[in-house]
Amino acid sequence: MATYFRYPLSGIFIFLIVILVLAGCATRGAMEVDAGTASNSVVEARNSIAIAQEQNASEYAPEQMERANNLVEVAQEVLRKGNNQKAMEMAYMANLEALISIAIAGKIKAERRIMEAQGGISEIMWAMRGDELALAETKLKIAEEKARLAEKSAQEAMKKAEQDIQHAKTELEISKAELEIRLADEVKASRYAQQPYDAAVASLNIAKSELDEGNFDKALEASMEASRNAANAVVQARARLEAESEESLRGRDRAASSITKAELILEQAKGVLADENSSMFQQAEKLINEAKIALDAKRYDRAESLADEARISASSNLIVAQKKDRENREREALEDIRANALDAIAKAERNISQAQSEGAEEVAGEIYYKAFEALDNARKALQQEDFEKAVSISRESSAYAVTAIKMVEAKNEQDRKIAEIENDIIQNAQNIPESSIRRTEAGVVISMGGNLFSQGSSRIREDIKDRMKSLADILRKYPQIKLIIEGHTDSQGSDESNLKISTERAHNFLRYLVDQENIPLKNLSSVGYGETRPIASNINEEGRRQNRRVDVVFLTKALDP
Repeated sequence: MATYFRYPLSGIFIFLIVILVLAGCATRGAMEVDAGTASNSVVEARNSIAIAQEQNASEYAPEQMERANNLVEVAQEVLRKGNNQKAMEMAYMANLEALISIAIAGKIKAERRIMEAQGGISEIMWAMRGDELALAETKLKIAEEKARLAEKSAQEAMKKAEQDIQHAKTELEISKAELEIRLADEVKASRYAQQPYDAAVASLNIAKSELDEGNFDKALEASMEASRNAANAVVQARARLEAESEESLRGRDRAASSITKAELILEQAKGVLADENSSMFQQAEKLINEAKIALDAKRYDRAESLADEARISASSNLIVAQKKDRENREREALEDIRANALDAIAKAERNISQAQSEGAEEVAGEIYYKAFEALDNARKALQQEDFEKAVSISRESSAYAVTAIKMVEAKNEQDRKIAEIENDIIQNAQNIPESSIRRTEAGVVISMGGNLFSQGSSRIREDIKDRMKSLADILRKYPQIKLIIEGHTDSQGSDESNLKISTERAHNFLRYLVDQENIPLKNLSSVGYGETRPIASNINEEGRRQNRRVDVVFLTKALDP
């Protein structure tokens, strides 16, 4: 009775190759090897050789066994000489050769069992096709994995990996060509389609020769030509065979093809709903098994009919699975968007709360209220399940809140710097005799009194030059501050005359600073207020003396630090 191999016979061989490649990469990456590790590697290699002997590998893979024995002896010798790294490398290579010989022996045994099994030509052809293609494709995957790992090393290793990939790709095409030629052999193509068969064999030999020379492009071209000729030979030979046993072969092929299609569709459905209960797939699986039984019994029409039913059932399962998967993904996507909206709203709320706690409502009122308005709109969008809009508006709200926070921080920093400047001005102004200092909404005011001007005149007295110099020193320290020099008088005299003399005194005070102390005029201005802004009573002389003053107003609040 024919056997259906759901897992390729070369699977063990492929698995061993993968393990060996990864183990090899790890070994080569080690920087230091101790004697114990090297010794263990030698023992491991000898164990693998012993297993290979039990599997008759000397008969099926004599070259690999000979290399394995030679390498393990070299490893033992260099280990005795204390070269642990070299011993481990030789042991690794011996182990590799032994494991490859085991795999080759197993593969050859399996191929012989397949050839001995009872079954039609098509079954053997399909089993061999699956094994050979799986082997070749796995070699390609291994080469690609090696290339990926080699990307982390130097350019020389990268170049070698790329060559390995090219070599593997070429080997894949050669393996395909060899498989096509074997299939051609099975259908007696050398007899029924001699010309394309001989051309395929000749092209295959050329491909192998070019591969040995490292001419990958030419090898690829020759191997593909071999595949085309072999495939053509198979088609021609099958046509001749089908003429001899047309009905039987066609029926079997149709049944096998229908079973394969049903299995592929069922596997696709299972792949879509991998985590779902498999009970929905039981009917299709049952029909596929019944179709295989009918195929083994050579009831090809019955097998094809059951396979078609299984394919229809599997297709229905696939449609259901795709619908459920789409619903699941849509639901998950909606939940993700909703979660994003909630996160964005929460972030906006936190930013607004921080802005409020830092005083943004007073410093950046318009921006602050825009953040509140946007947050309210985001919440409404969330209630309406317009999650994308909620996310967008929430981010806008957060941006407004963050802007408000930055404005508060800038204002606080500005106030701090202004306070430092004002404190320094006040501290330095305390050294100016007959002056008083006060803070106002505009900044710091230094009031200078004590008969600054000659009696009834707007000319500055000579004996206050030291006071003027002290004031000028402060002005020079802060050239970025604008000043207003205000002239004031007591209440004696007419309003008109007091306004005139206060204006003249303020102007002369300004000119003195410019002309005598070299203070830049661009930051100075003067104004006279007459008797309109007293700071003391004009009833007595002491009060009037205080009112006769010049106020130097430092406009610190207008600074832009």
